[in-house]
Amino acid sequence: MKGADRRRLRRARMAALGLTPALGSAAAPAAAIEVTRALGALQAQDYASGAWSLGVRSGLTLAQIEQAVLDREIVRTWPMRGTIHWVPAADARWMCRLLAGRVIDSLAGRYRQLGLTGPDLAAAGALFEEHLTEPMSRPDVMALLVAHGIDPSGQRLPHLVGHHCMTGLLCQGPLLGKQPSFVLIDSWVPRSFEPTREEAMATVAERYVRSHGPVTEKDVAGWVAGTLGFTREALALIDDRIVREEVDGQTWLRHVDAHPAPGRARLPGVHLLPQWDEALLGYRTRDIVLPPEHVATVVPGRNMVFKPTLVIDGEVAGTWKRVPRRSHVTVEVSPFAPLPANRRRGLARAAAAYGHYLGREVEPLVVGQA
Repeated sequence: MKGADRRRLRRARMAALGLTPALGSAAAPAAAIEVTRALGALQAQDYASGAWSLGVRSGLTLAQIEQAVLDREIVRTWPMRGTIHWVPAADARWMCRLLAGRVIDSLAGRYRQLGLTGPDLAAAGALFEEHLTEPMSRPDVMALLVAHGIDPSGQRLPHLVGHHCMTGLLCQGPLLGKQPSFVLIDSWVPRSFEPTREEAMATVAERYVRSHGPVTEKDVAGWVAGTLGFTREALALIDDRIVREEVDGQTWLRHVDAHPAPGRARLPGVHLLPQWDEALLGYRTRDIVLPPEHVATVVPGRNMVFKPTLVIDGEVAGTWKRVPRRSHVTVEVSPFAPLPANRRRGLARAAAAYGHYLGREVEPLVVGQA
């Protein structure tokens, strides 16, 4: 693919993802539920990473995001791919019902490895229905299972609670101290509209294409962990709202309401993105934003454990890590190439946005520069 086409697709994606420009304390924040609904779902398997994914797009502080959880506007749960996501609270039930079934079916072998039987899952579900009418911390859930003769050791606990989140019985509640909590979804989440299957498919497909485009059919299928048949059926439901473009022999999809890719005067700039952000995890075609020669640096071991990324003009340009200090936080940035003065200024703005989110002073420190 030509460099100009790659840059154009990259910039369009950043705009769709809500990552242009970097937000700071001067910007009017967007509500967490608005950002979550716009993107459909945001990766949140790690709480800190998922919260910053919301913060970097909304301009909200961590405290404001946690208040949105307490206000039951957004929840973390397992709607698809067997992975935790932020979703609008009112959408959690139908998203799990639509998308989680294939993952549950695919876990049968893993359940056998762990010795998890159908009666184990049913017994755990009955306990949860009786006792999780209010949020209960992970250690207390473990103690509850032990007290009733269900072994939650090793990976059995995350699969027991994850299974019942995917079925729509549970969702995660607020943090209790530093521990995640779990609660009956019917006790925690307000009731919402119940879409038909076609309405649900169209909603998921439209939110994804609008918020992630340009994308390919395989990107859509990968995001929902669906077959190409399911994906094409969903896309056909919104066909009149999709624009298709051929680039380098590949068909790219974007929403009719998508803003055009920004020109030189409105480049996406510099961002400090968390390790499991939609900008990378939301696609199969990551080579648009992550140069192949840097994959091993960003994903050591290629095991889906990503490092937080420095992103410049929509392209991964380095990695970073947070180093807490007594009086402030240092962000140690390792760029792939030397940063010119204008990019260092952009990095300073990105660090200030992160500081606003944390409610602490953040100092960027460029280390290991090539």
